Amino acid sequence: MSRTPHHHPWCAVTLIAMIRVGSAQSGDMRPLLPPAAVPAAIRLPSGPTAAEQRAARELASALSNMTGRSFVILPNERAEPAAIELVFDSSLGDEEYRLAWAPTGTALRITGGRPRGVLYGAIGLLHDHLGCRWYTRDVASIPSHAQPVLPADLDQRERPAFEYREVFWTEAFDGDWAMRNRLNSNNARLQEEHGGRVVWGRFVHTFEQILNPADHFDAHPEWFSMVHGRRLRENTQLCLTHPEVRRIAVEAVRRWIRERPDATIISVSQNDWHNPCQCPSCAALDEAEGSHAGSLLDFVNHVAAAIESEHPGIRIETLAYQYTRRPPRTIRPRPNVIIRLCSIECCFAHPLDGCPEDTNRAFMEDLRGWQRSARRLYVWDYTTDFAHYLLPFPNLDVLAPNVRTFAAHGVSGVFEQGNYSPGGGGELAELRSWVLAQLLWDPSRDPDALIPEFVRAVYGRAAEHVTAYLESRRRVARESGAHVRIFDGPQRPDLPPAAITEWDDILCRAEETAAGDGALALRVERLRMPVWYALLHSRADVARRAEAARRLADAVRRHNLTHLREHTHSIALELAQIELEGSRRPTAVPAGVLRGEDDALSVAFLGTLARRVPDPLAEDGIAVEAAGHTVEWLIQWAPTQAASGVTYRASARLRIEPGGSPTHQAVRFGVYDRTAGRGLAHRVWRADELRPDAYTEIELPPLAWVRHAVLWLAPCGDTNAAMRLWIDRFDLTPVGPP
Repeated sequence: MSRTPHHHPWCAVTLIAMIRVGSAQSGDMRPLLPPAAVPAAIRLPSGPTAAEQRAARELASALSNMTGRSFVILPNERAEPAAIELVFDSSLGDEEYRLAWAPTGTALRITGGRPRGVLYGAIGLLHDHLGCRWYTRDVASIPSHAQPVLPADLDQRERPAFEYREVFWTEAFDGDWAMRNRLNSNNARLQEEHGGRVVWGRFVHTFEQILNPADHFDAHPEWFSMVHGRRLRENTQLCLTHPEVRRIAVEAVRRWIRERPDATIISVSQNDWHNPCQCPSCAALDEAEGSHAGSLLDFVNHVAAAIESEHPGIRIETLAYQYTRRPPRTIRPRPNVIIRLCSIECCFAHPLDGCPEDTNRAFMEDLRGWQRSARRLYVWDYTTDFAHYLLPFPNLDVLAPNVRTFAAHGVSGVFEQGNYSPGGGGELAELRSWVLAQLLWDPSRDPDALIPEFVRAVYGRAAEHVTAYLESRRRVARESGAHVRIFDGPQRPDLPPAAITEWDDILCRAEETAAGDGALALRVERLRMPVWYALLHSRADVARRAEAARRLADAVRRHNLTHLREHTHSIALELAQIELEGSRRPTAVPAGVLRGEDDALSVAFLGTLARRVPDPLAEDGIAVEAAGHTVEWLIQWAPTQAASGVTYRASARLRIEPGGSPTHQAVRFGVYDRTAGRGLAHRVWRADELRPDAYTEIELPPLAWVRHAVLWLAPCGDTNAAMRLWIDRFDLTPVGPP
């Protein structure tokens, strides 16, 4: 069984003895430690770094728990025999190590580069050869064995598949966990003793940090994006060909380097919205290069060239993101430039390479293009539903294929984004974090072995039920054939109500099995929260949904979650919405109609200009209440199941609290093509065309649907017409081919 001495740094962690190391009786194996009567020692390198000293402590602590023996850590100058010798070798890479028996055959030698090679060699010995695991911050597995053994001919040289490995989930930010799973994440709490991390001086979306329009637009509008002939103050980018903007950008980067002398990467990258500059100079460059990445990369190359000689160790990183994703025809990144390609538009229910969707095919074309031109290529990948952190997300089948695709196409750094909020707790957060960490070190790892291993370790006696749940999840997703993206709503084909009810029943049995073990019961509850969340949106029977709402709200509080979506305005408001959801009345949807109930709608300014409220006049008892004094597109719906080319009639069901003038314009309703950046349909309704005491169905003329179109609804901003609006739902009704 596992031993946990009081000095052990994992004394607050659940230790599970699962894996036994090889038998010393095997002829081709060699014992790692001397006989029990002889002290066991670990020798440090000469002039050891903090990370190399931590490597010795990790070995001593884990081996002490494994064997029950005490270990001495010797300075390099001490001549006593050692069972393990740590050696720094400058010929090995920053994270490269070698495990081999010393020439005398009496000690195992862990030789590595700096800053992390020796440390990762120690972790590699414990993980890859002695069966130690660190699954979550709270669950580790240290096998029990009096005399661990290793192959007599052991001589292993290893380095990671990617030079930069970031799992951007809250559960992966703990420094000890990240170190033990060999991540060098910029955002993890990795200190010097952990070997440090890859440090960005500025991380991403930095144009507004180079020149903020709030400070400079009035005096110099020419420094900012020209769009349709007008310089933009709001949601603007930079004019990338303007000489003064280039000069200011170089000075900003030099200042950032001075502020963060430990940084090795500085991001010079577009803001997180569209609107690239269309001035004649920028437009000519982009047209010649066939991509807005033309002006961007020319700008970034200029900055990189300016700092290259004075800061040869600094790399300038930029994004190939949305409108800059396609590589330019002729401009190539300079040697000190990193391209970070983003997969935000893609389907994540199927592998990036092999999915028939246009988004994935286009991404693969861009990946191959950047592979040909970039010296250093990173990827920003996405692994959760950012509009619903707790919603089951069907990407377990694609985690490994996608990481392998990156490795096969020359990618040298991978950023895997999930729920990064302070409270964490996204769907399968711990499982995904651990599996991704293993894959980023070694993409050949088999997820069909990794996932069951994690489940057995973390869920113990409830593992059988957890396995059944995950297997059903994966099977339903495969059979649905659904293409799923990172902002999709709950009404997805891979989330059929019958399956959600089945998953709830399975995890109810897991919960019953875990009863009596407080820590395990909490882990099962955390696993069950996403199923409760899906139940609320599944139109299951009222009693089951009410129970799910009550238990989910309690669990959110108990687990201290802070965000249920990427841009949660208030967790108190989210909890109120959960409790409200439990009261929703069931409704019938006509065959063929695509419906966007209030819970599937994107609501801007939630909690200020709009909120979901109980409304007995709404068909299902819940509506979105919106202020009438704004012209913002408060309500939007992206019906992901709408088929391109099919003709639909779009309708909305709403009522108003009228103002003083029945003939004034009250509501605008339309359809917008996000890809083309233009409206497809638009109508305005007067106050006297709508009622306060009953809902009215308003319609747009039939139109042929296009991919990435959204329905939107907005007040007209005239409180003489409408003080408030209530929106019950949107519908798309097919009326035939175009």
